Amino acid sequence: MVHGVFLRELARKLFGEDFSRRIWKRMEIIGDILVLRKPLNVELEKLRRLAAHIMDCLFYIKSAWCSISEIKGKHRVRDYVFLCGEYRSETIYVEHGARFLVDITRVYISPALNYEHRRVSEKVRDNETVVNMFAGIGLFSIVSALRKKITVYSIDVNPYAYYYMVKSIGLNRLKGKVIPILGDAKDVIERELSGIADRVLMPLPELVYDYLKYALYALKSKGFLHVYLFVKGRNRGEAKMNAISDYTQFLKKHVEKAHVREVRVIRSVGTKKYQVVIDYYVEK
Repeated sequence: MVHGVFLRELARKLFGEDFSRRIWKRMEIIGDILVLRKPLNVELEKLRRLAAHIMDCLFYIKSAWCSISEIKGKHRVRDYVFLCGEYRSETIYVEHGARFLVDITRVYISPALNYEHRRVSEKVRDNETVVNMFAGIGLFSIVSALRKKITVYSIDVNPYAYYYMVKSIGLNRLKGKVIPILGDAKDVIERELSGIADRVLMPLPELVYDYLKYALYALKSKGFLHVYLFVKGRNRGEAKMNAISDYTQFLKKHVEKAHVREVRVIRSVGTKKYQVVIDYYVEK
């Protein structure tokens, strides 16, 4: 939050209040890299000037990039343009005491999920077996495994995400606690992870409906599901209600019992659209 206020003020001083309102929520700092998401009708040269100004003020930022597309494709990445500083897209990102090697142009990562990674780690119990179906570079997996005595099967289909997950497991000395697996979660679970999990994470909203049966296949006779959704709503409260109504109705077609343990809005992702997480306890 402090970063956000500071970056907004820098943008305001350089280009005015209107530009500041458009850009400040589109800026993230990942390790020592500044990432700007390009608004419509804003020239790259203007963003290059802003990035250079920020780097002059924040000495620890060494490189700046601009994303010029939405998240897309099976591997969930954006297209990027280099702005200024060192021509480097790889960095060390630190979160909740965990260190992650990451290339921002090859994998998806968002500091906006920082609190959520910690929240889930606090829900996990010692001696659980966890399946993380869409792990990326392993943020949920590694943050949880640092805090609790657990085993996490950490799956991702992106070979670059798998590569950086393996590197990050090594950085955090979690070999044997976090088990990285390259592949499509549905195939991996059917092949080798049937009925082993006390808890399953589904942090990819686009697949939480299509992949539910595989999440349940991984789960023991009872356990916990963390489901991440994109939901429409006029406000955050309505988004939470819509998420509970829609997904619980869908889930109850596949299980004997489904109890909502917690629901929260993570962030706004568009006009009247929110990212919501629901924690369920289910019995098959």
